[in-house]
Amino acid sequence: MAGLAYHAKANRSAEALAAAQGQVTAPTALAHAGSFFPVAGTPSGAVAPAGPLVRTGAAAATAQVAAAGASGQAGTFGALDLSRAVLRDGAYEIDLGRGRRARLTLDPKLQRAAEKLLERTRAPRAAAIVMAPDGRILALAGRRTESPRGGKEGTTDPRLVTEVWAPAASIFKLVTATALVRAGVTPKKKVCFHGGVRSVMESNLADSPRDNRCEDLSFAVAHSQNAIIAKLSHKHLSPKALSLAAEDLGFTGAVEATGLSGNAGSILLPASNGIELAKAAAGFRGSELSVLGGGVLANTLANRGVEVTPTLIAAVIEGDEVRATPPGKRRRVVDAKVADAVADMMVGTCAEGSAAKAFRSRENSLPKGLKVAGKTGTLSRSEPFPMEYSWFVGFAPADAPQLSVSVLIGNTDDWWLKGHTVARELFEEALHDSRP
Repeated sequence: MAGLAYHAKANRSAEALAAAQGQVTAPTALAHAGSFFPVAGTPSGAVAPAGPLVRTGAAAATAQVAAAGASGQAGTFGALDLSRAVLRDGAYEIDLGRGRRARLTLDPKLQRAAEKLLERTRAPRAAAIVMAPDGRILALAGRRTESPRGGKEGTTDPRLVTEVWAPAASIFKLVTATALVRAGVTPKKKVCFHGGVRSVMESNLADSPRDNRCEDLSFAVAHSQNAIIAKLSHKHLSPKALSLAAEDLGFTGAVEATGLSGNAGSILLPASNGIELAKAAAGFRGSELSVLGGGVLANTLANRGVEVTPTLIAAVIEGDEVRATPPGKRRRVVDAKVADAVADMMVGTCAEGSAAKAFRSRENSLPKGLKVAGKTGTLSRSEPFPMEYSWFVGFAPADAPQLSVSVLIGNTDDWWLKGHTVARELFEEALHDSRP
């Protein structure tokens, strides 16, 4: 690990460090606390072994509910068994004991849609979260199969939302874009380049006679163009600047949330500004992200740089008394103008970039003219078994956000759906009555 200096503020386990080096270690102990809703064909309460994919954190499928105790002061209840959530009067609730129950923020229709979409992926690992701008979690779903080849039969596992099990891939380009705009690089800054479709090489970092095309930062974000990101980051960013942007966007450590515990992600960047930092800036190495972390990232950009604490608990009910959960804490982490610039670049992803095929498809039933801001990410790993990770994080409508989405699918080479298609269908389910 020599030369690796800038890293997450949170303590990193031996597993996470090994993962950053491309190694796989035994997972930390996890207590399975159930899931929201059993996948069709799976017995209620069926438990899949954690497997080697979960590398960090404690029992993230459990939820901690803070509510007024008998004395009226804030108290903390034990871990909730999420499989005990029941639908009552149009909302999901969980019995807390002693005559109290927690009403969840989940939207039943959107939750069912998310579960069904993950079933359709047939992927060995898949997860999604939908959040409102005020931090309410509207849907949270995770699914795994016993077979590394995936299949129709699966088990729900919300830990796939709250725990880190995949590289951030090109989602990290949103961090890099934020750092670049902070450094004075405008979205329309033209860069001449060559290659960079599937890799970053030393020759991409400096001007070269081989440079045969010129595009701007907006193009690089929309099309996930690695050479542009590499050259701009090499010229304008230090490891410290990139690390700071990642931390500000919630890429590191535990996620502070009401009614939910989880980890956002991790970063491990080289101390010098060379080819390895350029690769990290493009998302090839040095960063991991959870689906929950992706949701917080998308929501922060949707809120013009204000991070809002995610909330799973709408209220705690005791007898006839309903105590609403306070709104999520708001904290500015990115200047509004910087966040707006990055969000504008994300619109290009769905309009003409790497997600355009899904969002311009004939199957797209979103209201005509409604714009979506998003970012895709794709990267393959061979451990714990071969998977191609398909990411999408984003929000809609882009000009007046109503919800943010984070989707991650660990596909095999025989895939059925990708992250941007699942995200589009979630947007369709939630926004079908919206008008631009």
